[in-house]
Amino acid sequence: MNRLVLVLVAAIAGPVVSSPRGSIAHGAPDSTPPAINATAAGLANHELASMDGKKMTLASLRGEVLVVNFWATWCAPCRKELAVFDAWNSEWKNRGARVVAISIDRDARKARRFAEDMALSLLVVHDGPEGLARSLDLPSVPCTYLLDRDGNVISVVKSSNAGELAALKAKVDSMTRGAQSAGMGAGSNGDSR
Repeated sequence: MNRLVLVLVAAIAGPVVSSPRGSIAHGAPDSTPPAINATAAGLANHELASMDGKKMTLASLRGEVLVVNFWATWCAPCRKELAVFDAWNSEWKNRGARVVAISIDRDARKARRFAEDMALSLLVVHDGPEGLARSLDLPSVPCTYLLDRDGNVISVVKSSNAGELAALKAKVDSMTRGAQSAGMGAGSNGDSR
């Protein structure tokens, strides 16, 4: 299984990507947390729209380890990465961790169709390019934040670099080790897409 995961992670490493606006570029990986307090508060309290139109915040998921992935339908590395994250989300769902995929597409309907076509079971929400992407000044797409159970930013992966994603998975696995055997199912709310 670990070989399969590494093969999948290696397959997602992709080319440089820029947004249609030209402001977001596929950057180099960096695991140094940015201004942690401001970033964590911004992530936790920003209102997001689920694919069925309901409003939610990441703060409502406090108590779980969160892998927060910013993506767009026009981003080829994002497409590959979402499939890997979906598999990881299934693996982690009973261990108190989940992936939240935040679409920065302008058109929420396009993002919803994309998520449905991929049959994603992870939590997919829409925020658009003017929400968190702008306030966090995302350096790249894809860009993934790892938050601990208290909502603190642990690390940031600013690309789909296979090595960085493997390190991210290892961190989540370490943070949730033993949670399944200890009955940690209470923090997992299933796949509330």
